Amino acid sequence: MRGAPGGNVWKRWRRDRRGASAVEFALVVPFLLAIYIAGLETAQGVAIFRKVTDTTVELSNVTAQYTTMSATDVSNVMNASAQIMAPYSTTGLAIVLSEISTDVNGAATVTWSQGYNGATPLVVGSSVTLPSGMGAASSSYIFVRTTYAYTPMIAYGIASSIPIGDQIYMRPRQSSSIPYTG
Repeated sequence: MRGAPGGNVWKRWRRDRRGASAVEFALVVPFLLAIYIAGLETAQGVAIFRKVTDTTVELSNVTAQYTTMSATDVSNVMNASAQIMAPYSTTGLAIVLSEISTDVNGAATVTWSQGYNGATPLVVGSSVTLPSGMGAASSSYIFVRTTYAYTPMIAYGIASSIPIGDQIYMRPRQSSSIPYTG
């Protein structure tokens, strides 16, 4: 006796495995692409974070070697950030370069401060809380704070801007302080 019409076709179709690989590939590819894109975004963010950290350290290192700072010197130091940040744009980079001095009691105040690329400088004469272990009496420190507005290339709709920043205090190397003459 014969089965229902088309029954054999149905059984043959269920046993046929010729398209299984293509279907599995189509199911796995979106996940692999998502992992790949997330890896690219993470690597880009880490690279920019490293450049921001390098910029912070190098600007403080260069500034600490001066004995006095003029407006031209500050401009030259700040413009060096473009070389350090390369190949990334400095459009989202903001820098505050300052000198902080302590009095005989160790109270810290801003001696001078300059901003770069829209950064607001610290208010001269304002009090500053130094990190623990710093603040020796009658000392000066170069303070550099950098912030960078990182805009992800692929995940733009998810996060329009991710703030990345760093800061460092460094003692002057050639003199006890670095007066600003600009």
